[in-house]
Amino acid sequence: MMAAEFCYSQDLTNLTMKLAKTMSPVESAVMFTLGVSGNILALVMLVRNAAHHKWKIFYRLVGALASSDLFGILSTSPVAFAVYDNHFVWPGGQPVCDYLSFMLIFASMGTLTIVSAMSLDRYLAVWYPFFYNISQKKRRVHLMLVGVWVFAALIASMPLMNFGRNIRHFPCTWCFFDYYGTYMSDRAFSILYATLGILNTIVSSTFNCLVLYAVCRGTINTRRMSIRSARGKKREKKNEIFILIFLIAILIVHAVCWMPLMIRVLINTSGARPNYKTDLLALRMASWNQILDPWLYILLRKEMLTRIYIFYRKKRYGVVFVTPASSESLSGSMRLQALNSKQRLQKMNSTESNTTTTEIKELLNTAQS
Repeated sequence: MMAAEFCYSQDLTNLTMKLAKTMSPVESAVMFTLGVSGNILALVMLVRNAAHHKWKIFYRLVGALASSDLFGILSTSPVAFAVYDNHFVWPGGQPVCDYLSFMLIFASMGTLTIVSAMSLDRYLAVWYPFFYNISQKKRRVHLMLVGVWVFAALIASMPLMNFGRNIRHFPCTWCFFDYYGTYMSDRAFSILYATLGILNTIVSSTFNCLVLYAVCRGTINTRRMSIRSARGKKREKKNEIFILIFLIAILIVHAVCWMPLMIRVLINTSGARPNYKTDLLALRMASWNQILDPWLYILLRKEMLTRIYIFYRKKRYGVVFVTPASSESLSGSMRLQALNSKQRLQKMNSTESNTTTTEIKELLNTAQS
């Protein structure tokens, strides 16, 4: 019997009774809460810090990533809660199965492609700054995001157009495309999906390695316009390092969360013996990606990394490291102090001048008398 037919040809009464006794909705509720709160908090921080990052391309992509993750959680979680509420009996039949599979494929392809776009953005900014700065960046990023979402929707729609098919998977409480299928269309779509996911990871890794190489070799300083001051170049290099740290963390999380599922899809497509528990574990790891993405941004923002670095320098060397942001505020306060000192000096000079004039008048009056 094909593994794909398990949930459709067996009496699932004993299985659903066992799941109802052993499975709790607490885990799903916690994941839902962490995912929704994290993505909303990340979007709020992006909006609050808009005056600082000025909605540059990279931060627009971060906002798109958080929005995609939030949409993916809100669109798929209700089905999971409905399954729990229905005592693990699948509700809604095939239409709900097609809906859940579409959303899972759309969310995964969307987030993976946006991460690749973020890596590409950093690569162009570092290696081709002239082209990067003269192009219409806002229009370009909007077109890029529309293209990403259209591409993800097209991939997710293929099983609905008979290029592959959506089925329930063990323990018959979730739906995905049929990576166990023996039909040519099932195998072709499974290979396509896994290949795109792995290719996204490889492309992102390549771009990030090139950016890291440029940062380590000081390419940023030599390729930027020479009219910028040395302090501005140093600040810009530190900003690139902060962004690179965030990108590398995102890439590691995506690889850890998504690669097991992609590998399992390829293994199952090859006709290997089914391993339902491993497949379910791979899916759960993939679902954690949408939860971890926003928290990475929250914890690895430039402001947070700067505070960590200041704490490290203070503990190890006993000195306080002045960040670009703090140096700007410090220079502002110094300018204010200088202005106040100048005003006081002018006032003192004016007072001294008045005093001197008064003394001269008294001397003249004395001489006349």
